[in-house]
Amino acid sequence: MALIAANLFTAGQETTVRLLSFALKVLGERPDVQELLREDRARIPNFIEETLRLESPLRGQFRMARRAATVGGVEVPVGGTVMLLPGAANRDPRMFKNPAEFDVDRPNARYHIAFGHGIHHCAGAALARAEGRVTLNRVLDRTADITVSEKEHGPAGARRYDYLATYFLRGLTNLHLEFTPL
Repeated sequence: MALIAANLFTAGQETTVRLLSFALKVLGERPDVQELLREDRARIPNFIEETLRLESPLRGQFRMARRAATVGGVEVPVGGTVMLLPGAANRDPRMFKNPAEFDVDRPNARYHIAFGHGIHHCAGAALARAEGRVTLNRVLDRTADITVSEKEHGPAGARRYDYLATYFLRGLTNLHLEFTPL
């Protein structure tokens, strides 16, 4: 039982950190979105879903096939290993109109699979959403502006970011922001 609790704590902490870093990156790069959220905090929950859709904290997950199947024209035998890519699935144009664009008002943003699906749905998904909502509200309450550091990441249109070198998590290694306090 302790191993399960430790796994949930670690997994939840890692994914929430990634969610928040991507959310703050969007706010720092998109003053238009930042202003929308400052004017209407009710948009924050959908903003979080769109952030998760576009930048899923989990890069890949492995699953073992319980029955033979054909996936994308490839035969997968019973017991075969399949790697799921939530970030790719979350950009499927059959599900999401203009999938590469960030749309704070996307009506089906919550249909992403950043937290898995079905029996593999993340047990901490509700907590991560709540942590994201509370944190973003507090940051917006205490700042007049959030920008990405041009010194560290380059000018708008030519930003440079480094990502974790892992198959399982997608996340920034660092994010340098500049905050204008209220």
